[in-house]
Amino acid sequence: MRVAVTGASGYVGRAVVAALVAEGHEVVAVSRHPRLGDPGHGLGLDVVSDDLRPAFSSADAVVHLVGIIREQPDAGVTFERLHVEATQRVLDAVRQSNVSRLVHMSALGTSARGGSAYFETKWRAEEAVRGAWPSATIVRPSLMFGGGADFFKTLAGLARNPVVPVPGDGRTPFDPVARADVARALALIVSDDGAQGGTFEIGGPERFTLNQLIDRVGQAAFGRRPPLPKFHMPLRALRPLVAFGERVPAFPLTRDQLDMLGIPNTTNDTRWHRWVPDPQRLDRDL
Repeated sequence: MRVAVTGASGYVGRAVVAALVAEGHEVVAVSRHPRLGDPGHGLGLDVVSDDLRPAFSSADAVVHLVGIIREQPDAGVTFERLHVEATQRVLDAVRQSNVSRLVHMSALGTSARGGSAYFETKWRAEEAVRGAWPSATIVRPSLMFGGGADFFKTLAGLARNPVVPVPGDGRTPFDPVARADVARALALIVSDDGAQGGTFEIGGPERFTLNQLIDRVGQAAFGRRPPLPKFHMPLRALRPLVAFGERVPAFPLTRDQLDMLGIPNTTNDTRWHRWVPDPQRLDRDL
């Protein structure tokens, strides 16, 4: 099968491209970047710009991965543009092609009233996909680890401190999942007739509170013995500081991400185990 992948040079995209190639698919890697980097070289890929029509013209399927976790309004990088408008562009291009399958990556926690702009724009993108392409497969992964995930880099930065500052009470639960497992699932879903029209939530085999995640990261990255000493800061009290800090690109948190830290991110959906029967546990590969 010939598969076009949008967002192919991103954190998830690189892993999905490699997994698709491993499954024997031909891949059209759609990226704004002319060089994909590892694993973009040596895999026999067709790499095209973000002009979607030529990319989709010879594809049997499209895997749409474009998304951001942090806005950069001054550069025109917003949730509205990258989640909603980009998805509409994909749908318009798909309708003008011979593509027969569409897999859309959303996010666990997405809903019409998701409590954050990230979740709410992801929901609107899902609604657009469902309305335009009812047979599309929608995948909602939890936060991902492996390959240097930004969220876990932030946790590692916090876990370096003698006393760890924690936004909120640290009790919000998460089901972190390995990036490699998400990529493997997507690479198999794209050719599975039984997946068409379904929405699948993908969470890892272990559930952690934010406090427990910080302890696990501190142990894995620095050999610190849990539980780490922590100082919990009320989310409401942090908002003015974060509002000021998010103007600085290196600041590790935005107000939207702060809101998300208080929203449970878990699922009991195990249907995806038909493609990945033994999901990875959180270990040193953060």
